[in-house]
Amino acid sequence: MSEFDDVTPLKPSDERITYRGPLKRLLISPEIGALIGAVVVWAFFWGNGDKFGTAGSTANFLDVAAPLGIMAVAVSLLMIGGEFDLSAGVMTGASGVTIALMAKYFTDGGISLWVCIPAAFLLAGCVGWWNGFLVNKTGLPSFIVTLGSFFVIKGANLVFSKRINSLVNVSDVDKAHGYKFFKAVLGGENKFGDTKYRDIIFIIGGIAFGVLLIIGFVEQSLLRLEQTSISTMLVAIVGAVAGIAGVLILHRTDSVSGNVLAGVVGLSGAALAMVSYSRARFQSREPLVGALPETARPLIILGLLGTAVASLAGQLFDRGEESVMLQWFPSWLRLVVAVAAGALPLWFFVRQVKRGDVEFRAKTVALIAVRLPIICLVSLTGIVSLFQLTTVQAVRAVLITVAGTGAATCLYRARSIAGKQSTKWFINLGVLMSACFIVVAFAVRADSSAPRFRGGIFATLLIGAALVLATTFIEANQKKRSLADLNADRLGKRLVLVAMVLGSIALGTRLLFSEGVFRMSVFWWLFFTAVGAFVLTKTKYGNWIFAVGGNKDAARATGVPADKVKTALFMATSLMGAFVGAMILMRLNSVQAQQGDGQEFEYIIAAVVGGNLMTGGYGSVIGASLG
Repeated sequence: MSEFDDVTPLKPSDERITYRGPLKRLLISPEIGALIGAVVVWAFFWGNGDKFGTAGSTANFLDVAAPLGIMAVAVSLLMIGGEFDLSAGVMTGASGVTIALMAKYFTDGGISLWVCIPAAFLLAGCVGWWNGFLVNKTGLPSFIVTLGSFFVIKGANLVFSKRINSLVNVSDVDKAHGYKFFKAVLGGENKFGDTKYRDIIFIIGGIAFGVLLIIGFVEQSLLRLEQTSISTMLVAIVGAVAGIAGVLILHRTDSVSGNVLAGVVGLSGAALAMVSYSRARFQSREPLVGALPETARPLIILGLLGTAVASLAGQLFDRGEESVMLQWFPSWLRLVVAVAAGALPLWFFVRQVKRGDVEFRAKTVALIAVRLPIICLVSLTGIVSLFQLTTVQAVRAVLITVAGTGAATCLYRARSIAGKQSTKWFINLGVLMSACFIVVAFAVRADSSAPRFRGGIFATLLIGAALVLATTFIEANQKKRSLADLNADRLGKRLVLVAMVLGSIALGTRLLFSEGVFRMSVFWWLFFTAVGAFVLTKTKYGNWIFAVGGNKDAARATGVPADKVKTALFMATSLMGAFVGAMILMRLNSVQAQQGDGQEFEYIIAAVVGGNLMTGGYGSVIGASLG
């Protein structure tokens, strides 16, 4: 045994090779913005619409979003490669028109769709190749080249459809040979009835999703023990069983006592399971001894205040009150609001004067005399208009959402600050944060009449409380990893992948077997997203796309066929446009010559929202699909 065998590896000083935990990797991923936005939008409409979130409404909006999502996948790959294609939208109409005209008017009775659709794809591939060829050979920006293609294709759509069909709308291709097959493959839909196993599959799948996701994240974050503690692992299993029992009770009852029992059992069991599992498999850390930092105290006060506002907003504002705020206010309060709105800029100005930020000169006094009344008038008009346009219901919802989110943010920040100096205060603030979640949960439960709030939001907040409580004890007592562990990372990533699959199955079962409709457009959306993500992240072609988008000359110098990569990306975008055009034609049995006009900007916006840089070299297919 040498003298170097016991040397502990040093933590890398270079941040480029420093190990990042799964949460940090998630937060810096390009998809996170689109994911958060999608969740927020979904939650907003789910909370404000009785029908939103049901199987029927979900199928409808997914069907509308599918063509946009499919095209966003191709456009995102092209953008990562450093280029744009403004002809992507009009290509959908061109392909649909080509297929429809050939199926109806080519020869006397038209020809088979088995010939028309490949011909449209061939045409689209040629257009994509031409765009790529011009960009590579001329050095012109792809914006200019594809804009020219856009106008040419748009004109051709109108000319040929009008000359051959006498209308810019081509329809009734359902008599063409092969229509039934392509209708089923590209535009078909399947209806599912209800099943008695739907809720069981949903609950079990949801629980498995949560458990495996948490274990996967923990495996990638903490430092393993050499030997797992069997007794502590048994305690974790008991806690998991209690947590599952709490979820089942919560699902089957709507009574106050039943919800309280389910909440206590589920919360305690889930927290016990997560904490025990981490203690059984991972190393402990030394506690930090210190006082509560001064900077954490105002955050704690704000967090408690936000919790109080979120809990009492339902009592202050009636959920059934549809009148606007200004009419709902008593007459004396309207006067107070108006005076405060007009005086607000004046108050800010007085503060600036007291701090000495304003120097009084002849010109300054003249400007103030003119500007300040105008600013006060604008402030008065804006604030009064806001109250005149906002209903009591809206203010109630905004108060609960903003105050609750703000409270959680402040307490989380206070916990993080305290954790750098004191383990005891870190735990105390984590318990306080969990308690605030529980208080808001029961306030919402008591104030709501809709089952989705009494059950769904209540359960979600309790799950949040359990997660906060468990992560607090885990972070306070277990040692985090600073170096990579290939085996643990591999296991954690596989568990997360399995969790995502099970969660998707659970959600799909819940939606489809509630008199839901599954349309093939959604299947193709998911399929192309998966294929695009795989190509971009798991193949050498994905590396080439990133390299070409980052620096074409440097990529070429390292042996990357830059011109071929860009041409292939242009062709893929045009081919995807052809696919969407065929899908729309089969779905509606009709296509407009102007189909897709202007939608190329929607594709680009979706890609940018999904985390793709407009300069190229960085982005995500999944993010674009979510965007």
